[in-house]
Amino acid sequence: MLSSQSLDAVLEVACRLSPTQVRRVTELRRGQNNRIFRVEAEGGVYALKRYPADDRRDRMRAELEALAFFARRGIGRTPRLVACEPETRHVLLSWMEGEPIAQVSDADVAAFADFQIELDCAIDARAAREIGEASEACLSGRRILAQVGGRFRHLAAVKAEVPQFAAFYDGTLAPAREALEAQARRNCARIGLDFDADLPPERRTLIASDFGAHNALRRADGTLSLLDFEYFGWDDPATSVALFVMHPAMRLSASQKLIYRQRLFEHFRGTGAADRLAALMPLHVLRWCGIILNELLPERWRHRLVSGAELGGWDEVRQAQIEKARRLLEEFWSPC
Repeated sequence: MLSSQSLDAVLEVACRLSPTQVRRVTELRRGQNNRIFRVEAEGGVYALKRYPADDRRDRMRAELEALAFFARRGIGRTPRLVACEPETRHVLLSWMEGEPIAQVSDADVAAFADFQIELDCAIDARAAREIGEASEACLSGRRILAQVGGRFRHLAAVKAEVPQFAAFYDGTLAPAREALEAQARRNCARIGLDFDADLPPERRTLIASDFGAHNALRRADGTLSLLDFEYFGWDDPATSVALFVMHPAMRLSASQKLIYRQRLFEHFRGTGAADRLAALMPLHVLRWCGIILNELLPERWRHRLVSGAELGGWDEVRQAQIEKARRLLEEFWSPC
């Protein structure tokens, strides 16, 4: 919980941003990257979001760009910006009613796919001028491989500190990286895809990036509200599929993954998105392994603690993340 002094500081921010007198502020969610507060005011209820200071990515800028785009283009089911205070990294948002999604249905998966398609259909010239790339955009094999390399270098530097991880890294992760990179390069050569060249702007789309049931609420009528657009921006449509179907926060069935893929690839038919995903999927697998295993880094753990996330003990978290990465590799790669 926040100290009384910290909560007083949050209350002061809420009073500055709320359009009407604030009655009460309570901490709602202790997230892994940010904190959310419920602000009860004379004019209604709002969500106050505080972004982390120790992150090289400008999460607040990305989300503000997303929310401005949604409001301008009439995209519903998302929060609306009420006010922001960039100097303290706070935004006040409209309140979104709903409950966490306990189980993802086929209809939910279709709704997520339809939202991604809605984003693409809403793109205009202003969006091209005003919105930046998605966080860690995967616009070429070269870019994805660079992200993989950076994450794996950090992991290699700490493997000696975690004996169970050292065995996994040397015996499984490193060989998988070599094999999957080679496979991706062969795939690209076979279909004539330039491994190093960025996807042309006209073939990109806007994606939510960190997208799924973990960032959504189920409303009383069963439909979904969508939250958290901190990584929003331009990317390859194929990236949306890779991010959604492999997201460790959801355990989708094979048929549900197929629903998302088929709906998106039908919409993006003629853009080569399906071929690019098939060619670069080995690199997306490696990238997801690196993201999952990021929790083993001491600085990442400190960041989680500062943000107030309720995670349990570090040893348990590290072992759980190693098992998630192992399962992902077993799904897409087997050593020969």
